[in-house]
Amino acid sequence: MSGQVHSLVASLARDSTHRLVAALARRLGAGRIAIAEDAVQHALLQALSLWPFKGVPERPEAWLATVTKNRALDLLRGEARREALAEELIPLFPPISANDGRFDRELNDDELALLFAVCHPALSPEMRVTFALKTVCGLTVPQIAAGMLSEPTAIAQRLVRARRQLEAAEVAIEPPPPEALPERAETVRTALYLMFNEGYSASSGEALVQPEFCVEAVRLARALAAHPMTMSPASDALAALLSLTAARLPTRVGPDGVAQLLEDQPREKWDRGLIGLGFAHLDRSARGGELSVWHLRAEIASIHALAPSAAGTDWARIVEIYDQLLEVDHSPVVQLARAIAVGRADGPAAGLAALPSIEGSPYGEAARGVFLAELGRRDEARGHFEKAMALARTEPERRLMEKRLSSPL
Repeated sequence: MSGQVHSLVASLARDSTHRLVAALARRLGAGRIAIAEDAVQHALLQALSLWPFKGVPERPEAWLATVTKNRALDLLRGEARREALAEELIPLFPPISANDGRFDRELNDDELALLFAVCHPALSPEMRVTFALKTVCGLTVPQIAAGMLSEPTAIAQRLVRARRQLEAAEVAIEPPPPEALPERAETVRTALYLMFNEGYSASSGEALVQPEFCVEAVRLARALAAHPMTMSPASDALAALLSLTAARLPTRVGPDGVAQLLEDQPREKWDRGLIGLGFAHLDRSARGGELSVWHLRAEIASIHALAPSAAGTDWARIVEIYDQLLEVDHSPVVQLARAIAVGRADGPAAGLAALPSIEGSPYGEAARGVFLAELGRRDEARGHFEKAMALARTEPERRLMEKRLSSPL
């Protein structure tokens, strides 16, 4: 029973925490986001303590909502507005349908409002993205650090400063005025992109993918593209990118638990519904004359989605797109992706020459090993595969390198 409860609470923590925080923070104000987070964590701990002995309630999400609300009121005891807040919090969480016993999985204004609130101009761009990833997207400090190529201590300090600045500015959790949309919307898009990346390629742990992050990122991106205040070509391009990439989730890891590279994935198992959804957003993103980084990334994803195989992919066009991306994003990640595309378009020698030097990157070491193996330099390739295996962030990635080393190079 205890193991089942732990599994259920872990699932609820993944799927419901950010919604509870968003709903509560909307009523309490951005300065009290810490109270909202504490209240939700208290509810989860109560579930772990009580459910193994008293049994799981019929509607566990509703139980969490009630305990969260009560805990928030306890934390606010003594404040002059407590009674008024109590009245506001009574209808905080709508009743859950008896038919499904779950929170509505469709996105709501609470999440959009919180996203835009934490991306307030009172914060620096890096603070906005960091705070959005932690507060709304539900990523941990180490996960955020991995996605932003930073150190966990720096991320933790940034979060503390962000909370203090929002509280000092008395920021209201509400959609910004129209003139503030361009700046905030781009930060929101960046946060959703990083959230998706953590789900698609986990920064640590036993699992390579964490689908719950991908699902939430796709849904939030679609909500962003549909909301009358935030719809734009760039928002549709982001929704297209995430949908087209999410379509490959079923084939990211093989039945043997080994990570599967794009070239090895059985394309017939890609999610055709998500691919169709992605192309619908891509079509809408073509309105207007804007060409954003999201359009470029979405075009790359669309080329992969349409290609019948890795060999039949238009790699030359992908290289051209990466050249455009490098003009605005010269990060090692983009350089590495471009080098891989160059290797597929012009051969392993060209790919090897284009590879950037990325210290401590399992992907850089693995790509170098692949190109060297294709050039017949097997001993050198083996050394890089061994480094990649030692640096692997997840078990499926480690197994892939192990498989490479055990096979004839």
